[in-house]
Amino acid sequence: MATHAPTGPVSPGQILTLASSIRGDGSSPVFSFGTDHKPFNAGECRVYAVKFPDNVTWAVRVPVQAGEDLAPAALSCFVDAHAKILTKLTDAGFRWSPKLIHHDTGSDNAIGCPYLILSWIHGTALEWTDTVPSGELRAKVLHQVVDIQLELAECTKKLRHDASSSSFLTGMVDGQVRRTATGKVPEFRVRDCLIHRALVRHAVDKTLEFDPTIFAVSHENLAAHSIIVDADHNITGITDWTFARALPLQLAFRLPRFLAIEPENPRETASQVPHNIEAFTTQFLQPSASLIADRQVIRFYLSSLISNSEKLERASLAQTMKTVHSKPDASWRYLVIEACFSKGLHDWLAQRSWLLHGTKADLAAFINPSQEMIKEELDGLMKTTGTKEGLTHDSLWEEAIKH
Repeated sequence: MATHAPTGPVSPGQILTLASSIRGDGSSPVFSFGTDHKPFNAGECRVYAVKFPDNVTWAVRVPVQAGEDLAPAALSCFVDAHAKILTKLTDAGFRWSPKLIHHDTGSDNAIGCPYLILSWIHGTALEWTDTVPSGELRAKVLHQVVDIQLELAECTKKLRHDASSSSFLTGMVDGQVRRTATGKVPEFRVRDCLIHRALVRHAVDKTLEFDPTIFAVSHENLAAHSIIVDADHNITGITDWTFARALPLQLAFRLPRFLAIEPENPRETASQVPHNIEAFTTQFLQPSASLIADRQVIRFYLSSLISNSEKLERASLAQTMKTVHSKPDASWRYLVIEACFSKGLHDWLAQRSWLLHGTKADLAAFINPSQEMIKEELDGLMKTTGTKEGLTHDSLWEEAIKH
């Protein structure tokens, strides 16, 4: 399911005791895949596989890394949000996520910390490189990923009024401005946030803005390691729903991570600014031949779904996804939108002029925006948020004009 991590403070015996008590029928589980010595590393969590005599296997997820980064109350919310999204998916009839067996947001339990117990998805994590898998197997996986994303939207879509993609993202950036101005995000600058605020409106497709807006659940971490396949590359399930959330449809349909262009370790490399940003930008945003081909396979497949008049709802969703994926600057749009959710990527992009050099001539003015442009964004922020947290136009303006 994921890469291995060193054993944490929770003992193997505690994990088995917990699983047995939740099962409640007296059966005793054993560990699978050597996870008693090396639990799987699933980002914020360590995952133990336990198997019962009737061959039922569970995944016991312990948020070790999250527990190091979050206060107890925030950790409880972290686990509860994960449990709620999995319950929502099950209730909606979505077939590809693990089922929630049990969870506890507190520490008064057999392992002394929050946890989730999920059904086990059998198979192995997808291996995905420029050459593996190849040929028909590669197209097979891509087609399945599209089908699963469309099914996820069909199962979870809801209409919301006054909640366009632009206003949704702008609201997120406005929150970043407030947190930055009050010192809660010291690594950010108000000026950079206001530039980002302007750019998000150029990262969404105005032709896909409607009222009411369709919202649907997005996995938000659809990387190869989250896609589980069998020996024939049939997808058996999708794991790691930790960051899943409901988003406006065009945001939910942005490129999956394994088809996006992203910097490695953006938080660690943000300050390593290249000498020639323009040359770096051109090279960085240039997709490989394999990535170009993969994206083309997806667009062709979406076209075939659009032409299928027997499934009108699926065809309509496929049209939206194809529109999002067909943008010549889809890679840039992905990064600007993703920076709304990732502090590290926000900082990385801000250090590189939001990758506007040489690639976005129509937005070149934002590389060194005038005070009038910054003021326009600040005025817009004040109209929507007012003086929350004691912030005033003058105090924010003072922060915004700092270099």
